[in-house]
Amino acid sequence: MIDLRNYKDYIRELVEEENRKDKNWRWSVKSIGKGRIRIRWGYLDYLEEENNCFIIDLDSSMPDMEWLHACWPDGELMECYLVVEGKPNPQVGAEQNIKSGLKDAIWEIAYTAHNCY
Repeated sequence: MIDLRNYKDYIRELVEEENRKDKNWRWSVKSIGKGRIRIRWGYLDYLEEENNCFIIDLDSSMPDMEWLHACWPDGELMECYLVVEGKPNPQVGAEQNIKSGLKDAIWEIAYTAHNCY
């Protein structure tokens, strides 16, 4: 089972990269738990949104299959990625390891934020 806390440095790196790209608003990691990441975007604070963090949830409910869910601040699903720890596993349909899944999920959140707000 994947524990997102084991990837905290990598997650912070990815979010900092998005922060450097965004000339107007600050991106930061609000929290990293075993199965949830909360990513704050300054524009949502500016809008005085009650829910000011995008979410990445890890769903480990199925044996041998783990999903990363990139979600809007209200929890609505934006995108999901089947991931595995270690090497990709085509036998379970996972084409991504956890690092590439995290990178894609964070990119998707930033891309969607910039195109929808």
